[in-house]
Amino acid sequence: MTKLLIILLFIFLTRVYSNKPRVWLKIPHFYVVSRVEFFLNQNRLTNCFEFRESETNLLLKCWRDNQLTDVSIEINPGKKIHRGLTISI
Repeated sequence: MTKLLIILLFIFLTRVYSNKPRVWLKIPHFYVVSRVEFFLNQNRLTNCFEFRESETNLLLKCWRDNQLTDVSIEINPGKKIHRGLTISI
């Protein structure tokens, strides 16, 4: 019984935190590059090497605080919302 309770609690917590609300802030037109540069600089990423994993995924190996750090920049297409026909009686 205790194991079942722990498993249910784990499932509940992972579902709650995986769907946390996010506030999306608009980046002004033509400022995306500078915003990405700011993010990289803010995280102190320097001396990077690149590998293009695919057309939509760029992998970087960079120094950060005297340690080698992996960075992945990936482009994921947005999910389409399929609205099905719902019938209630």
